[in-house]
Amino acid sequence: MKRWTVLYETCKLPIRVCFLGFIFIALGSLVLSDSVNIFYTITNPWALAFARFLLLIGQTVILNLPLVFIVNLVAKKANSGTPLIMALLGYITYAVVTMLFSTNLNLPAMAYKSTLGISYTASGVTHYPLHTGLIGAFIVAFATRFTFIASRNRSAYSFFGFLNKDTVGILYNILLCALLGILSAMVYPLCFGMVQEFIDYVARDLNDPLRIGMYGVADRVMSILGLGDLIREPFWFGSQGGSYLTIAGQTIVGDVNIWDFIQEAGSSYLGCGRFITPYYIINIFAIPAIYIGMFISMTDKHEKSHMLFLLTTAILFSILFGNPLPLELLLLFTSPLLLILYLLVVMILFGLLSYLGLFLGFSYTGSTLVAMPGSFPDYIIQLRNPLLFDTISYLFIIGIVVFAVCLLMSRLYFRYMAYNLLGTGKTKATVDMLAHAVGGLENIQKASSGLFRLILVLNDLEAVSFKELAQSGASRITETKDGVIIDFGSSSTVIARAITREIAKLQRT
Repeated sequence: MKRWTVLYETCKLPIRVCFLGFIFIALGSLVLSDSVNIFYTITNPWALAFARFLLLIGQTVILNLPLVFIVNLVAKKANSGTPLIMALLGYITYAVVTMLFSTNLNLPAMAYKSTLGISYTASGVTHYPLHTGLIGAFIVAFATRFTFIASRNRSAYSFFGFLNKDTVGILYNILLCALLGILSAMVYPLCFGMVQEFIDYVARDLNDPLRIGMYGVADRVMSILGLGDLIREPFWFGSQGGSYLTIAGQTIVGDVNIWDFIQEAGSSYLGCGRFITPYYIINIFAIPAIYIGMFISMTDKHEKSHMLFLLTTAILFSILFGNPLPLELLLLFTSPLLLILYLLVVMILFGLLSYLGLFLGFSYTGSTLVAMPGSFPDYIIQLRNPLLFDTISYLFIIGIVVFAVCLLMSRLYFRYMAYNLLGTGKTKATVDMLAHAVGGLENIQKASSGLFRLILVLNDLEAVSFKELAQSGASRITETKDGVIIDFGSSSTVIARAITREIAKLQRT
């Protein structure tokens, strides 16, 4: 548990940066989006320029999110700029090597991605590094941390003894990242082939709810890994997403492309939007429900008031602009089991809506990595089409049910399932250990919890053994004027409730 909570502490800032990046995209889209301009039109050149600035900044942040994770992961290792330089050079090396060793793999264009402007042209063909998303970022980050430690511990009589530690660290990291880049280039075709087989499997029968449900889970997992465009591109804009033959004999391919054409032509066509529709329920109902479940599970009033504005902003962001990635990253690093339960809901939702024939698309052109389908404005805009009124109504009813399910799921997780789910007695052991570390249960006035923190109000701070607390599995321990705050991650509420029960038992005896 400690390693996982420490990983969250390390990745907390990139998650916030991801959230901020999507906010910038959303604010820019409020001005520039054709859909939103139906409600109002802004013509002021300064406002338009500022909106483009926000949109481009947000898109650049999201597209380079792997680099943000790398920098943050290695920056935690030392109060020095050396790890950052090592990480940047390692990332460049990794990208260059994957580019050079993948030129003969004959992979489609979506398997490659422009990284930091790295490319080269040979025989009239421009080559780019392999698209590895967050996987490549974590490979480079942990390689950098390893080589940094190795360079600090090297002997002055080693082979590179005539070089200083920083230079040796950079050299080690370049060599290691080059090796890892070669290995990635060798493994990548196998992994990409598995993705392609899955895409072909789903595309063979777009009317099968099970396959569409599996697509929904794969879409979210790939998006979390920063590889969402690998699975979205073929279905949103490619032939795997279906085709539509126009009266003029033109064939339109791709779920999003077909939806755009149908809306512009004023035609009716059942089937397009199947890969988009669930996002209206996910963003407007499911994500807010999970946030609310987190909030009401906290037992500390001060922590609740402190988190109220942030969670309210997150809920409004999800409803108005729609992108589940920030919450999914948060769940990945704090509550993996809740993420699995959420993905199960996503799978059922994709399959159910396909089975019921409820389809509602959205208009979009651009990178699928920064796309924000399923927002409330897009949902309301569809009311202009009377043919979609029943679909919109049914989606609202299903959304209410999903809201209730996700709220209950989130609340149960943080109150009961986040720690010692199998009832092995681990919770009791943790409570006993914490009680002993703070001077006994009788020294605890109150135990409460924040979002990921256990708050203990104590009678005597002098009785606390911080050495014992450090062995509890917490990622951070903070002393306050009233007691201690222990970062236990998502299990904080479970432990706080257990301590409260033990205190109540002590008071009854």
